[in-house]
Amino acid sequence: MPKPDTAAQFSRQAEAYARSATHASDADLDIIADFAAPGPEDHCLDIACGPGHTAFRVARTAGLVVAADIAPGMLATTRRLAAERGLDNVVVQFADAGALPFPAASFDLVTCRIAAHHFPDVPAFVSEVARVLKPAGRFVIEDSMAPDDPAQAAFLDELERRRDATHALSLSRGQWLKVLNDAGLRITDEKIFAKTHDFPDWVRRMGLNDGQVEAIESWAISVPATTRQALLDVEGTAILRLRDNKLILRAERPS
Repeated sequence: MPKPDTAAQFSRQAEAYARSATHASDADLDIIADFAAPGPEDHCLDIACGPGHTAFRVARTAGLVVAADIAPGMLATTRRLAAERGLDNVVVQFADAGALPFPAASFDLVTCRIAAHHFPDVPAFVSEVARVLKPAGRFVIEDSMAPDDPAQAAFLDELERRRDATHALSLSRGQWLKVLNDAGLRITDEKIFAKTHDFPDWVRRMGLNDGQVEAIESWAISVPATTRQALLDVEGTAILRLRDNKLILRAERPS
């Protein structure tokens, strides 16, 4: 099977992500901003910026924010929204998370929000983050966290994949800690953020048609009750909400 074209998929959905309230203003952005603590002298990089929500939040107090993505449509949306908001300290840059086009020790702060589960090689991505961070630089990462229960973890991964074929894998908390430690980054803070998604909006954001949405709902409702009840709110044959956890970590490159 050919590799899904992540850049094309997210370029098509750029405006949907720009309008998404859960991406634009959910409370996890406050946690990221608090962990990141960007200052006026900081040069910052937001990897897989999407339509720019995290970059814009960091830019409120940072000196410079490079908003990077592989999807041209996302970069165009970020550029437009930054101009509309008068954020002249945000610049956009095409960049692959696993091969960043920046010199070593370029940034005081790197952020990445709810994107790494699409990356084919998370250790390569984190190694690149460690490379481009300055000594004592900070890395704030948020991503979908695989549950400890194997059945729930398998269900969420399959659900993500049926909704969006560019999904690769959600890591557990333990896997994230190992990846960061292996890259030489020192974890200094963490928080688990419980997120609730309006299920119809969450599914349709990827541009699925009615038949595809119905097939996903039918499959999801058919899973064992213990798994379904832990993650979904169902009314009759309709799924109303999806509940999952996001892991937010702050790490530093040793000085």
